[in-house]
Amino acid sequence: MFAITLVLAAAASAAATRVVTWHLLTRGHASQNDGETPIGILAPSKTAAHRLVLRVPHQAAQTVLRLDYRRRVALGIFGPFGCRDGRVRIVRIEQIARLLRVRLAMQPLAAGKVECMAIYPTFRLVALVRSDLGPRLPTRVAVTVAGA
Repeated sequence: MFAITLVLAAAASAAATRVVTWHLLTRGHASQNDGETPIGILAPSKTAAHRLVLRVPHQAAQTVLRLDYRRRVALGIFGPFGCRDGRVRIVRIEQIARLLRVRLAMQPLAAGKVECMAIYPTFRLVALVRSDLGPRLPTRVAVTVAGA
């Protein structure tokens, strides 16, 4: 009986996880430092997108403000990646109930290559397909980095 309960719980958990389709809009240097841990900010409307606009250069801000918010949702991913930013990849974006989980991976530095050690805030602006998020949009964003 216990094994059946575990299998049903695992199946319900897997069914509750939605993979979200995304498209990278732009990336670059952020104007605001959010500390040592990467963060995500979800903007389901042009009004909410102003939370992103304050943190990015003008051209990136214009990109997110021109987004079609009837079909898309903007996501800003901010972190202290500095010179390592070019090695950071978005591996997966998924929704679990009201949580949006963003999985990043730090690619290893190629053999024989060197990079600076500077740490400064960087960003990625991503467009998510609104219909992938279902009728109830996420209220929280968790960003994790593998291989850092």
